[in-house]
Amino acid sequence: MHKRLLGLAGLACVASILGCAHAPSAPNFTLQDDGAGPWTLADQRGKVVLLTFGFTHCADTCPAAVGKLALLTRALGARGRDAEIAFVTVDPARDTPSALHRFVTHFEPGSSRVVGLTGAPSAIASVENAYHVWSQRIAHGEFAHSSVIFLIDARGRIRGLRDESDSEASLARAVAELLG
Repeated sequence: MHKRLLGLAGLACVASILGCAHAPSAPNFTLQDDGAGPWTLADQRGKVVLLTFGFTHCADTCPAAVGKLALLTRALGARGRDAEIAFVTVDPARDTPSALHRFVTHFEPGSSRVVGLTGAPSAIASVENAYHVWSQRIAHGEFAHSSVIFLIDARGRIRGLRDESDSEASLARAVAELLG
């Protein structure tokens, strides 16, 4: 229940991004991907990006959300290849590129459809601030954080916000709509 409330609070904070009638541009950022190379949101133009935040040591919510997104993009077949899942860590101290690589390849072995992103704590904080995402370290190395999934279209605009508790069918419809 606590995580659900945090997710709803995160959605409320992020709703300000979508408050205008037209779709706003997604704030650009550059982080280090799970292959230890630079990854820039603007370089993903032409693909739909499903942007979410979490940490690899999460026991339930984070892997469930990424797993759900991976399943739905696979279920979309050839169209789903034009969608990329970008998982930004909220725990850069532990989530090194190699830790993120182990995490994301669990969902899409041999695929580049899921990318883990990390960076210096200040870089992660900057991305969190740009997207109005909240995270906080709590007991025993766990984190509480917003559970928002940003749906970013191929032109780099935020076209929707979803929550990790949304059904696979609902998410699949939203992603299919973005893919055209």
